[in-house]
Amino acid sequence: MRGIVCEFKSYSALEQVLEHGSEERDLDLPYCEAVRDGEWLVVTIVVGEESTTVAGRVDERADGFRLAFEERDWERLQGFAEEAAPPSLPPAERASVPHPVRAAPGTRVLVVDDDDAQQTIVGSMLETSGIHALSVGSAEEAWQALATTEVDLLVLDWSLPGMNGLELCHKLRGDPRFGALPILFLTAHSSSDDLVTAFEAGADDFVSKPFRAPELKARVLGLLRRTQLPAAAAVAH
Repeated sequence: MRGIVCEFKSYSALEQVLEHGSEERDLDLPYCEAVRDGEWLVVTIVVGEESTTVAGRVDERADGFRLAFEERDWERLQGFAEEAAPPSLPPAERASVPHPVRAAPGTRVLVVDDDDAQQTIVGSMLETSGIHALSVGSAEEAWQALATTEVDLLVLDWSLPGMNGLELCHKLRGDPRFGALPILFLTAHSSSDDLVTAFEAGADDFVSKPFRAPELKARVLGLLRRTQLPAAAAVAH
């Protein structure tokens, strides 16, 4: 998996760029020779010492390559740009050449899915990004595992035997130990109502089944970077 860092000198500069690309929910991608059409990237947006990370897809257009975003990722970028009053600096930005992205050493992800083949596929994909993948087949097993094992993220199937994924998500968010645990749903429930229900239950992101491995990897790494980078910055200070 590869990533790209886009640096902006001010929130106002980022807001102007987002406004320019609002119709198509995309940004300019200057390094055309370094990317492939359809490639998913882990995109980190930086303003000063603040940053956020989302998943973006390379989209080849008649006028060149663009970096396209799903609606939920675009809304995250807009929210990030609006978080602080924009300082009066000239609009300017710089994007890095795409570079390899791996999880921090020791990262562990728990995969909760009753399909053994799915567990193997997702687990193998995570391992290629330096992530140690643990797998269980039910929400009840996941609850027991989380009581004794610390993990950095949960990849959760919605349709599980017994307690379903949505119920487990509710239960985790009601427990102070797991209130901040990143949860990504892997689900065939992809209607607007279902997704609203998932986010209201406390989900951080989702990937629809059948999933595209590059998108799933980008979303997992993006979630991990959003949660791990602030902790690393706090230690550095």
